[in-house]
Amino acid sequence: MTADATLKQAPRDSAATATPEHTVNALRTAAAHVERALAWALEPLDVTTAQFELLQVIGRHGKSSAGCSELGKHLAAPGPDVTRMLDRLDSAGLVARTRHNRDRRVVQTELTEKGKELLTNAGPAVNQAELSVFHGLADSERTQLAILLQGVRRNCPGN
Repeated sequence: MTADATLKQAPRDSAATATPEHTVNALRTAAAHVERALAWALEPLDVTTAQFELLQVIGRHGKSSAGCSELGKHLAAPGPDVTRMLDRLDSAGLVARTRHNRDRRVVQTELTEKGKELLTNAGPAVNQAELSVFHGLADSERTQLAILLQGVRRNCPGN
């Protein structure tokens, strides 16, 4: 069943079934469908969703001397070891790592031109995947969903 079909079948007002168990299951199922849609969009670029997300984080925070643990804090979910993922991205020529001039313990990571190009090239496919999974939701509903999910994240242990 496609994400669009799932959305069309879901009742708009399901407050009667909004038990904690149902809510968690609905969230996990929706997240899995979104993840799958993004994976399909990124497959031709030979990059995983976790790698793509890390590239986006590096694009935003790479020049700030953020180490692996700091970069990991900006990822949506705990994933593979950030160091190993950086090794793969470095081997693929998507990121470059250098030691900080004054503190050799600090490794700076930044996107290479190839990494920047990948993010640019992925944009249309990722945008289309996002439009597909959120099809049928008004902008106000998407905004409300984002706010609600931020609240859930804040309530999670370790945040």
